[in-house]
Amino acid sequence: MPRGKNTNVYLVCQEAVSKDKKCGMQNYKTRINKKTITGKLEHKKFCAKCNKSTLHASGSEIKHSS
Repeated sequence: MPRGKNTNVYLVCQEAVSKDKKCGMQNYKTRINKKTITGKLEHKKFCAKCNKSTLHASGSEIKHSS
């Protein structure tokens, strides 16, 4: 059953671990409306892997199995 215009997405840590690698930990889930949010959603959140507050950006959509 459709849930409307909102889409569930993961917030992914953007902290650089090494020169060419990011942490990439999916720590948070949120809902966005793709009609109103055109770019990437970014928040400063706590990452348990990095053990500090880092920038988290919207990543992949959450797929629901039916």
